[in-house]
Amino acid sequence: MPARSPAVNALSPVEKAELLDALLTARPELRGQAEELATRRLSQVDPTGVADGVESALRFVEIDELNGRAGHRPGIGYLHPVDAAAEILDELLQPFLDDLQRHARLGMTVAATEVAVGILHGLYRCRDGGSESLLEYSPDFADERAEQIVRQCRALAVHLPVADLVDALPGWEPLFGHGWSMR
Repeated sequence: MPARSPAVNALSPVEKAELLDALLTARPELRGQAEELATRRLSQVDPTGVADGVESALRFVEIDELNGRAGHRPGIGYLHPVDAAAEILDELLQPFLDDLQRHARLGMTVAATEVAVGILHGLYRCRDGGSESLLEYSPDFADERAEQIVRQCRALAVHLPVADLVDALPGWEPLFGHGWSMR
């Protein structure tokens, strides 16, 4: 008879979350340890991994996604392919922006900075959309969203490593020009 694998390993992410909630309800003395582990996990951000994720999400979405969005939409009107592409790309970028806000809201400023740096690097890689991609339909997407990210960081009091970003992201120097120290 084959060895049984632990049931916990077979749980879906939702089931694991429910199990954790149930365990912490049943054993409140574990809450401190769980909080410590969660904080440690959330503090570990790899900006290169974030950049790779942003680039992959934006660059490799199927162009066919545009067919379901662009054109005449009953009850809504006409949606230009450029606007439809930007809408789709925004939806793909949103989880990364949510992660930035989550870290900032938790006071994890170092991790929030790493997320922001990763997002900016990922967007920078997407400046030239190339043919047959949604980025081709929205050529200013990366530049416009990078500007929004910088504004969002200011609003969230997330301090960007401006000197490093200016060196690493040539052409985007104006994004960091006003109100940022060069530390």
